[in-house]
Amino acid sequence: MATHKLKVYCTPFCPKCSELLTYLSKRKADYVSFDIDQNDAARKEIIKIIGNDDIETLDKLPVVVVGDKVLYGFDKKEIDKYLG
Repeated sequence: MATHKLKVYCTPFCPKCSELLTYLSKRKADYVSFDIDQNDAARKEIIKIIGNDDIETLDKLPVVVVGDKVLYGFDKKEIDKYLG
């Protein structure tokens, strides 16, 4: 199984999530995305990572995991640090 540099946790109705996924695709980034509305295992995983199950209302989406670093929202400058 391939290991991706970035793990992106998002929902289909989140505008910032869509922007991030488009940006990562344009940059040809090494990432995998998980729809936490459709994928129960991914939802449980991100709840464990952030320590809260109310992800959407906390405005944390998208959540990007890079190694042991967790990034909230879509900040191009922060994301670019990990794209190389």
